[in-house]
Amino acid sequence: MIKILDRYLMKSFLAPFGICVLIFSVLVILGRFFDKMEIFVRFHAHLRDIVVFLILGLPFWLNLVLPVATMLALLFSLGQLHQRGEFTAFRSAGIPSWRLYMPFGSVGFLLALLSLLGGLTFLPKLNFQSRKVYRVHIKGRDILEYRKDNVVAAGRGHRRFTIGWLDVENRQMKDVVVDRFGDDLGWIETTSAKVADYQDGQWLFKDGIWRYKDPSQPSGVHEEPFAQKWLDISEKPADFALEDKETDDMTGRELVERTERLKRLGAPTDKERVAWHMRLALPFANVIVIALAIPYALRSGAHGRTQNFSYALALAFFYWGVTSVCQSYGEQGQMPAWLSAWMSNFVFAGVAGWRLLRVS
Repeated sequence: MIKILDRYLMKSFLAPFGICVLIFSVLVILGRFFDKMEIFVRFHAHLRDIVVFLILGLPFWLNLVLPVATMLALLFSLGQLHQRGEFTAFRSAGIPSWRLYMPFGSVGFLLALLSLLGGLTFLPKLNFQSRKVYRVHIKGRDILEYRKDNVVAAGRGHRRFTIGWLDVENRQMKDVVVDRFGDDLGWIETTSAKVADYQDGQWLFKDGIWRYKDPSQPSGVHEEPFAQKWLDISEKPADFALEDKETDDMTGRELVERTERLKRLGAPTDKERVAWHMRLALPFANVIVIALAIPYALRSGAHGRTQNFSYALALAFFYWGVTSVCQSYGEQGQMPAWLSAWMSNFVFAGVAGWRLLRVS
């Protein structure tokens, strides 16, 4: 009987859930289309490129609004069961309330697992392909635009490069400083120059100063100006081009790799660490919204359905608002990365638990 009950409850949920997903898919596509319509017209975009751009980006954006679709579907299905008196009949048969909620909770955990795996693997890749169509085929730009000014990069041989201006196409650096360190991270030498040209696989530094350790000098450092100086550096100009890839387009592994790279350079990693923790935390919103929706759905007899829907949706959007604020604080380094990502889950899970305990 329990298995039959589970199938019946799941069937009552999946039909409105499919409709909600379809509606939100249409809303996402229309929203992105009208948001980019000016660009489509200005660059005379082909219909095929527009359709590919919208379809490839749909899974990523749909994953973000999936909890709202889940909540609406549960409110509709559970509210109908309650109004028809079926929940009362189930309880009269000796089935506890928590057992009736279990199928919906299982769906929430399944959605959370799929969202977690997708957010760490294939969903960012699809979003990156969508952005590629938008940048390359529609706007005619490079898919990745590298930073040209104030570039800091780590190199081979314990070198650190500080580049005022990087010109990959012309294979040139300006206002460049190269610090070399030993295995113990102790400073060995610094070469600075106004211009450095990459010629025949080598770097030619021009109009600069070479500083290195010299115990015979009073300061312990010897300075030697030069007009031209060849340096044995294995990096090419393209190796210093830091890709401006959005965190939304990066898989879990890419986020970790970028974080480690920035750590080695001594650059801030708040944004990348927050993005990583958000990938872990946000999928569980699918479970939390179900716990939030159940009490409101079962109150449909005491209040109007529209009122209950409004309360529940307001609570759901308030969840996203708190998440956005905490994310902003985390990216600015004013809150630990893990806390900024998980704060909303902690708070609203507590609210949901308290509300469930009060359900008769």
